[in-house]
Amino acid sequence: MNTYAKWFSRVTWLGIIANMFFVIPSCFFPELMLTLLHMHIPMPIIWVRTAGMLLFIISAFYIPGAIDPYRYQATAWISIFPSRAFGSTFFICAVLFFGQDKGFLSIAFVDLFFGLAEVIFLTLAMRDQNAIAATPVKQFS
Repeated sequence: MNTYAKWFSRVTWLGIIANMFFVIPSCFFPELMLTLLHMHIPMPIIWVRTAGMLLFIISAFYIPGAIDPYRYQATAWISIFPSRAFGSTFFICAVLFFGQDKGFLSIAFVDLFFGLAEVIFLTLAMRDQNAIAATPVKQFS
């Protein structure tokens, strides 16, 4: 792997770890997490736990692309678009246009940060890989 692919992998793994900071409290301590984010506590609370479990499942799908972005190109790109891109857009719009709690911006900014970093590194990694593949091979006779 080239340097950009390695950095894409590292950033993706860091993003998975960052997601776990939302997953674990959402699943096991939802009231505490919502209180820390200054968000109202919905009834029934199972919806918060469900969102945490879904984030865990989404994060698991990032793993193949993080391991080898060249072999699992589709998974690597899907971890950015639609996943990180739509996640950040959804929560920013929910707060700005639909009056949702500002605590949702923490989720949006995490997705935005990792999405931007990942798209930069993956684009550069694929560009380098395509340049290497396009280089003619000299044949010796």
